[in-house]
Amino acid sequence: MGQEPRTLPPSPNWYCARCSDAVPGGLFGFAARTSVFLVRVGPGAGESPGTPPFRVIGELVGHTERVSGFTFSHHPGQYNLCATSSDDGTVKIWDVETKTVVTEHALHQHTISTLHWSPRVKDLIVSGDEKGVVFCYWFNRNDSQHLFIEPRTIFCLTCSPHHEDLVAIGYKDGIVVIIDISKKGEVIHRLRGHDDEIHSIAWCPLPGEDCLSINQEETSEEAEITNGNAVAQAPVTKGCYLATGSKDQTIRIWSCSRGRGVMILKLPFLKRRGGGIDPTVKERLWLTLHWPSNQPTQLVSSCFGGELLQWDLTQSWRRKYTLFSASSEGQNHSRIVFNLCPLQTEDDKQLLLSTSMDRDVKCWDIATLECSWTLPSLGGFAYSLAFSSVDIGSLAIGVGDGMIRVWNTLSIKNNYDVKNFWQGVKSKVTALCWHPTKEGCLAFGTDDGKVGLYDTYSNKPPQISSTYHKKTVYTLAWGPPVPPMSLGGEGDRPSLALYSCGGEGIVLQHNPWKLSGEAFDINKLIRDTNSIKYKLPVHTEISWKADGKIMALGNEDGSIEIFQIPNLKLICTIQQHHKLVNTISWHHEHGSQPELSYLMASGSNNAVIYVHNLKTVIESSPESPVTITEPYRTLSGHTAKITSVAWSPHHDGRLVSASYDGTAQVWDALREEPLCNFRGHRGRLLCVAWSPLDPDCIYSGADDFCVHKWLTSMQDHSRPPQGKKSIELEKKRLSQPKAKPKKKKK
Repeated sequence: MGQEPRTLPPSPNWYCARCSDAVPGGLFGFAARTSVFLVRVGPGAGESPGTPPFRVIGELVGHTERVSGFTFSHHPGQYNLCATSSDDGTVKIWDVETKTVVTEHALHQHTISTLHWSPRVKDLIVSGDEKGVVFCYWFNRNDSQHLFIEPRTIFCLTCSPHHEDLVAIGYKDGIVVIIDISKKGEVIHRLRGHDDEIHSIAWCPLPGEDCLSINQEETSEEAEITNGNAVAQAPVTKGCYLATGSKDQTIRIWSCSRGRGVMILKLPFLKRRGGGIDPTVKERLWLTLHWPSNQPTQLVSSCFGGELLQWDLTQSWRRKYTLFSASSEGQNHSRIVFNLCPLQTEDDKQLLLSTSMDRDVKCWDIATLECSWTLPSLGGFAYSLAFSSVDIGSLAIGVGDGMIRVWNTLSIKNNYDVKNFWQGVKSKVTALCWHPTKEGCLAFGTDDGKVGLYDTYSNKPPQISSTYHKKTVYTLAWGPPVPPMSLGGEGDRPSLALYSCGGEGIVLQHNPWKLSGEAFDINKLIRDTNSIKYKLPVHTEISWKADGKIMALGNEDGSIEIFQIPNLKLICTIQQHHKLVNTISWHHEHGSQPELSYLMASGSNNAVIYVHNLKTVIESSPESPVTITEPYRTLSGHTAKITSVAWSPHHDGRLVSASYDGTAQVWDALREEPLCNFRGHRGRLLCVAWSPLDPDCIYSGADDFCVHKWLTSMQDHSRPPQGKKSIELEKKRLSQPKAKPKKKKK
């Protein structure tokens, strides 16, 4: 099962020329939102045998805006150093061992588009911005040089691996220049030929121009692209080849000694393989390159729709390329690829890592061009987590990027065996609930009020209920049908109905057999059964007791109402919380004492969690409803609202809670004792779930675009942070736009 923590990280940033990099020995980093995530690859990843040899090991945190560029130092002895550029205007140098900033500069006045750590000069980082300004920064002596070459938007730049003063720059309009930074950025060559954005520049790994027997006069078109007399005085004695990839769908190889193009490779239109993508989404092309140092006659490029190609440059007249993963279906990316970076592991395997719009990081074996492993990632908040009780270990994740993930957490071969479901979703997935007995049947709710049912074992689109909520779907629950649905004969009605609670305060009962039929607002039944004339409270949460005989409704005014089947007779109202109820959870039925199954935990927009024991009320089934104002147990310690609570299926009375204070807390609820506190998220927690098989293991999701699998035995803290940290988080919370607008009473 792999007793190790795991992270589903945020997706690598899109449309950046250099946002991921790797160094020999097996450290890979990629920019995601305002951070850089670090992944250990190869034998040193410390995984148990037989699982993919990679592990998310940390995060570089410090930028306040999106990270636009990331580059390692490729100098032996300082592989621990790297540099980032960000929309916050800074370039930071980091030590990945301590995960701290060594130094930084804020020289750029405009948005930085890219940067590169010079492969020849140990302390030189070159960066370029959207107005065409280039800065050379030597951090050891804190010296910098401002170069303004052209008033054009820089898209990418790459320092020469052979000559310490040469830098190639690609612009938005398709121009490529090679400059000499020792001569105030003098333009050595202006390479004309592309007519659209330059996405990638790769220098040939071998110096000189005799490594490729390129036909010098390719086409008449190119024979004209010459730089006249500038060629003869070029400072590069033997010259070098340069490859550029552009949005104009071509790759061009240039001779630096002659300052002109010698080869054009046009991307082939390939038949789309695999169907894992929304055909309605029009995507722009991104053409990135990698020129392998151990195979200088080959060039790797991205292609339309996420395919990767390896071009054979010795056969330029035949335009010969090999498709990555040609034999195995479904291993390739399904959307455009942004970055390619090589990595040599400790055991000398040559790997290539790719980031893509499909939100997967893939690792390729260069020897076979097959995919070694995939790291999935999240492009939105992790709103909801649900484990299947039928397909043990199957964890559904509702994400704000419009996709449901189903993670087979028990896969022996693959720690990140994740399937994506996007059809019919089209908005943020805010609620999930597996059918308790029917395999692969997953209910989902979205922020635009949609309720649907997926069969995760088929490739069919989901069934969608014809009745929508007016606002966000907060909760889904399976429970016994109540009138009018339960009034049909045995064969005419499902054994379980699907209940949904929406942000407008209504709970709907859907017939899963007939989602096209109208769903029922259960308030009508509650009114009729209990002869209620007054206005019913605005509902915010629904939870059925495990035996299906009792339903709890949480409300906006903080009250919780307890109803009995078959007709939802109100037997009890709990007046404990004074703020909106976010979460209710009933204790499981297999505790050492049967009365534990009468425990109900609840959390609200206040930080205190209450546990109530409803045994007496439920067993006595009072004629008129009872009011409870005293809790059975009180769990205090969080410093912000509670979003989710879940009982451990492995223990008696053990509860985990998720909070806006940025932590998850495990409690011995019977003793009111905090046991351990998880602080691995960098945001407000939205959901939490206990592993159905491992008593030590919990999953949590947050608005930091992460899902963490963590072990209770490995936590350093026993209770939530108090004082300063929570005050800062509260300040941050107030300064941010609210994730879920508080519901107004009609």
